[in-house]
Amino acid sequence: MQHIDTIIVGAGPAGSSCAWRLKRAGRDVVMLDKAQFPRLKLCAGWITPKVMHDLEFTPADYPHAILKLNIHSHIKGLPIAWHGSPIKGDTFSIRRIEFDDWLRRRAGVDTVPHTVKTIRRDGDLYIIDDAFTCRYLVGAGGTACPVRRALFPDNRRKFRQVVTLEHEFAYPAREDICHLYFMHYGAKAYAWYFPKGDGYVNIGLGGKANYYRKCGATIHDHFRRFLADLVAEGKLDAETAGSFKAGGHPYYLYSGHGKVREGNCFLIGDAAGLATVDLGEGIGPAIESALMTAAEIAGTGTYAKEKVTQFSSGGLARRLAERFIAPKPVG
Repeated sequence: MQHIDTIIVGAGPAGSSCAWRLKRAGRDVVMLDKAQFPRLKLCAGWITPKVMHDLEFTPADYPHAILKLNIHSHIKGLPIAWHGSPIKGDTFSIRRIEFDDWLRRRAGVDTVPHTVKTIRRDGDLYIIDDAFTCRYLVGAGGTACPVRRALFPDNRRKFRQVVTLEHEFAYPAREDICHLYFMHYGAKAYAWYFPKGDGYVNIGLGGKANYYRKCGATIHDHFRRFLADLVAEGKLDAETAGSFKAGGHPYYLYSGHGKVREGNCFLIGDAAGLATVDLGEGIGPAIESALMTAAEIAGTGTYAKEKVTQFSSGGLARRLAERFIAPKPVG
């Protein structure tokens, strides 16, 4: 068996960011991932000023297309439709197929193609598939992370699960404006039209899983309605809308329930269920949790769930979220 001081399962933004910081601290670290990079990852790809600050890069440093967003936000049922972002400062969109691979390469850490099947603990060591051993283990494999499944109790019935449908495609005729729609397609649903560099666009819709179980409509129903509205508004042509094969994935919003550490094993990013409560932002909390975990392993800081940002927005949007859907305190 091969022994590495720290093994990170998952080489997405969370895993790569953790590896990058550990490598810089002189630690022995390897990432395992079942995918071959670069790989397609459906995601709006919203990059905030905090993400760029935490990862120490600017738009000029990024080697792929990155688009500054001009955001129009819309709230149904309220006399509010403003040209602006719920997040302060300049925000950008990226394609995850490029962003994730760039972060992985920038980390300067080996990525071993490997599908993790079994994990067990033996004293101070973690043993993976009888092929690898490590002292520190980091689960960064997303919602279905094998580290979480193997070593953490499954109490996610207490979590707020979000489900999405989305599609990313080249569409040179796209409108160069980002649109965010809140409560247009259900009281607990949201939708987006995210333009990206090089003529790409990501269109999607998401909502609380328990809402779709109770409301009498499916997420597919709402997605079809969203596409029809985009066609009617001239943001999408009917032929393209009719050819869509949208993909979906679940993830979890921040909750006070659930551990993120057990011994020397850590969960970060979507594996820990850390997306922001108000806007469902996943990249920012993934990076924060990754860097805090790296600091803990390197002996320069601590990782605590309550330190991870729970809200993306400010002002009215945050006050409403804090009042109606704020998570329970940790503990």
